This record gives sequence, C-alpha cells and structure tokens, in this order.
Amino acid sequence: MRTLNRLRLLFCILTFAISLGFWAGYAYEYTSVAIGKKIALLVIWWDMTPELLHTEINLSLEEDRLEDARFLIRMNQEYGYPHRVTWDEELERKSTFLYAAKKAPKDVYRGVAYGEMASKVSTSAAITSDLVGIGDFRDLAVQGYKVSKGEELDKLIAGLAAFGVVTTFATPILDAGVSLAKAAARQTAKQSSGFRNLLSEQLAGAINYNELSHSLAASENAPNGLIVLSERVNRSLRFDKISDFFKELGIIANNSGGMRNSLTLVSRATDMDGLKAVSHATKAFGDQAAIMVRLGGEKVVRAFGKRFQRLVWLIAAVLTLVLVLIQIAFLVFWRNF
Repeated sequence: MRTLNRLRLLFCILTFAISLGFWAGYAYEYTSVAIGKKIALLVIWWDMTPELLHTEINLSLEEDRLEDARFLIRMNQEYGYPHRVTWDEELERKSTFLYAAKKAPKDVYRGVAYGEMASKVSTSAAITSDLVGIGDFRDLAVQGYKVSKGEELDKLIAGLAAFGVVTTFATPILDAGVSLAKAAARQTAKQSSGFRNLLSEQLAGAINYNELSHSLAASENAPNGLIVLSERVNRSLRFDKISDFFKELGIIANNSGGMRNSLTLVSRATDMDGLKAVSHATKAFGDQAAIMVRLGGEKVVRAFGKRFQRLVWLIAAVLTLVLVLIQIAFLVFWRNF
C-alpha cells in the first residue's frame, strides 16, 4: 500500500510539473509548430469537400502550378473522390518541353527588364534579377527618373529596392526576405490591403524618404550615377527597424517551395503576429504550406498564431491543474480512510 501511495505521489508531482510547463507556455505566448500542424490538418479534414478539392485542382492546372495539381490529385484519390481524366490530359500537355519553350523567352525578358510576374517563368526571372542586384538598381533607376521629372516616388518599390542594394551580399535569409518583399509589393500589396498596410508600416519606420529622394535625384543627374547611389542610399535606411520583418519573410521564402507559394502565403498576413504565424506554417508544411492554406483558409494560419495557441496552452494548463487537484484530494482521502 505504501508503494502504491508513493507511485500516486510521484504521478501527482509529475502532473504538476507538466501543468507548470503549460502555464509557462501560456505566459510566454509560446507557439508550437507541432500543435499548430495537428490542428491545421484537423481543420482541413473537417472542411474538405469534393467541390473544394476539384476547384483547387482546376485552378492549379489553369495557373500552371503542376506540382500543386499533382499533390491535390493524389489527395483527391486518398479521399476517394471521383477522378477526372481531363486532369491527366492537361498535366501531360503542360508538362511537355514544347509548352514551356513557347512561353519562356518572352516571360524571361519581361521579368528581368520590367520586374513583371505574370507567369512562373517571369516571376522566377524577376526574383533572380533581384537576388543578384540587377533588379534593385533597375527599380531605383526608374524611381530616380520619376523623381527627376517631378513625379511621385513609389515608396514601396523604391524603399525595398534600396534595402535590396544594401542586403545583396548579406545573409541569404535576409536577401530572400527583401526579394519576397519586393515581389509582394508588386503583386500581393495590390491584392491584399492588409499586407499592403503592414508593408507600408514596416518601411515607414525604417526609411527616410526625403533622404532617399535626394539620393535618387542626385544619382540621376550625376555621370557616375550608380556609384553615387551606392554610396548615399544607405544614409536613408534604418535596417535595425525592419530586420525582423525581413527575417520572417526570408523563412517563408526558403521554406515554401517557390516565390509563387510565398506570395500566396504572405497575402494572409496583416500584422507581425500574422506574418510569424505564416512563417510557422511553412516550418510545419514546407512546400505544401500554400496548398494547405488554400484548402483551409484563415483557420490554418490562425492555428499557428499566438492568440489561438495561448488559448490551447491555457486550456491544457487548467485541465492538468484540475487533474493535480484531483490527485491531491485522492491522496488526502486515501490517508484518512
């Protein structure tokens, strides 16, 4: 009997320690990737319908997201939903070398020359040009010309291009974050007012636009414009104010399996907490994160957010604490009788 009581006491102490861990998680707003993934998968399973899945398959094929289409078709088979032969035919047609070759030259040119991202190829070309610095100087040159003509500066593009010049030879994750921010400024910011506001707020606290405009105007009128620009642009930037933002974007860019996926994901972020939730989602799902968010919507992102997970930790802490109290009451009752 004494051994049994000791075991019960040991179990009570262990349960209490677990409860303290849950309370600590709640207190520090700890975000668990593992818990978020399980909840997100449950959300997707609960909401999944044949119509939703078929719509996503068709959309993936229409947008030439062939890997996404293959993944969704496999998911469709696993759920036991009807399969369409037209999907296989479209996949086969768009997977040919001839199909890609017809689109590539024009898309590459427009991606490098103008930073357009109308297709997968032009998006890759635009981002690649940003990564090697060509796109940053191109965008600054365009903005410098506007300023010299008295036109209004595009603050998002100019500010991000300025950071791109500075971080071209920085750590890969920061460089990737700046490139994703530039891509999102061209595309996502036009579609998502929430992300546009977040991007504007982050840049407003990190850039002196008057100084940047003077630097652009001076370089535009100087014979050695690029040298002048490189020397002066750093004066207008406060990298310490925006480094966390770029780091989270860099994580998303590196984990999500491509720029198009990254752009889909960042459109869900309206504040830094939301951006960090998206970042956690990419850690959990990798290159399938965008598909999971397409299928589950905002609920998938919220599963990785601080507020939701604080609630999860709080509920777990309370339940565990109740279990501890029951164990203590049982030990006291057992001794009395």
